[in-house]
Amino acid sequence: MAIRKIISRSIGVDVIAAEDLAAGSVETAEIQNGVVTSAKLATQTGNVDFADNARIRLGDSQDLEVYHNGTENIIDSNVGTLVLRSPGAGTIEFRDQGSQVLAQFNDNSDVRLYHNNNLKIATTTTGVDVTGSSG
Repeated sequence: MAIRKIISRSIGVDVIAAEDLAAGSVETAEIQNGVVTSAKLATQTGNVDFADNARIRLGDSQDLEVYHNGTENIIDSNVGTLVLRSPGAGTIEFRDQGSQVLAQFNDNSDVRLYHNNNLKIATTTTGVDVTGSSG
């Protein structure tokens, strides 16, 4: 990746502005106290790789963080409720590292919990259906 221009300036703190880092990747980015701010990410067609424990932080107070700590993949919602949405009449599924469904949330319908890819608990309009014994 060729860097065309780096400008050093001071705005209360040391700021480095890097422009045109890669054609079509990053137009302008400012680094203040080690944090990239006001980055305009244009089209990204390749990967964006982060080291272990590097975080993607969203919100004015970094209220949402997404990262990998070397062992676990973590989504931290530091305030409020973490909402997962599926557009339209969709389904949200949690799966294991293969393709086995662990839990399934169907839009305006039922919730299903699985054990070893076998349906065990499902909500219905009248309550729940349980497969197998409870003890």
